[in-house]
Amino acid sequence: MTDNIIYGPVPSRRLGLSLGVDLVPYKVCSYNCVYCQIGPTKKTTIARKPYVLPEKILSQLLNRLKEGITPDYITLGGSGEPTLNSEIKHIINRIKEQTDIPVTVLTNGSLLWDETVRNDICGADVVLPSLDAADKSVFNQINRPHPDIVFEGMVDGLIEFRKMYTGQIWLEIFLIDGVNATQAHMASFRRWIDDIRPDKIHLNTAVRPTAESAVNAVSHEKLQYFCEILGDKAEVIAPFKRTNLKEGTNVIQNDLLNMLARRPCTLEDLSAGLGLHKNEILKYIDSMIAGKIIEVVRVGEKSFYQKR
Repeated sequence: MTDNIIYGPVPSRRLGLSLGVDLVPYKVCSYNCVYCQIGPTKKTTIARKPYVLPEKILSQLLNRLKEGITPDYITLGGSGEPTLNSEIKHIINRIKEQTDIPVTVLTNGSLLWDETVRNDICGADVVLPSLDAADKSVFNQINRPHPDIVFEGMVDGLIEFRKMYTGQIWLEIFLIDGVNATQAHMASFRRWIDDIRPDKIHLNTAVRPTAESAVNAVSHEKLQYFCEILGDKAEVIAPFKRTNLKEGTNVIQNDLLNMLARRPCTLEDLSAGLGLHKNEILKYIDSMIAGKIIEVVRVGEKSFYQKR
């Protein structure tokens, strides 16, 4: 984990301008999701530890805010599962003592069966958990959880969290063509959602290179159809459209292109070469791929970015 645990603000399709806080080292996670944009988890864990202390986070965060940035949200997430940080409750409380910017937790929801974890994140303004499967078989196929995490316990944790949490829950469902993107699976999702009672449901699909190459995106038309099945709270996550980062974005894009002009680079190469967090780089290359400025080439298990 680098010393720089604050990244952004980055453009987020769900949160506008999000200032990220990395609470755990790279890929310390309870899942090994096939679709993860920052690569596979070598060894899943459910061990909670004080990976980053509140004092360190608050110091870096306040220094960043003093620069005059105005994010829409401060997001606890990063390159692993943030609820694995046993200090997350104190981190949330300390941040909220210092700023009025809403605090969000971007979590896979895998540890919410634990009452302590549920209590620890109740201070956040918005919690964004994931639910990528409606049954045990698909759960194990997509999320590849730690052996001690079972589907029924994970979903029960989401239901129990809703009972005690008074803030907003924005549930994300990541859909993979040929796996969970079926009408029958949507009907099963709907039954769980009725119990979880999220305030919003965000449908997502693969728009970047994934941990496994055989992860196929779902068409926009199909996503819209699934929204109709899931109800009025469901929406397809739209591309980020704000333009007030134009100058900074151009600087980052130019730096990226200068690196890629020399040779194709992995996400790790770009992160090391530019001194930026992997999640920050991913947010900015989306538009470059869409604009056909750069392309992704898969070589074995690695994804390389290169100029077109």
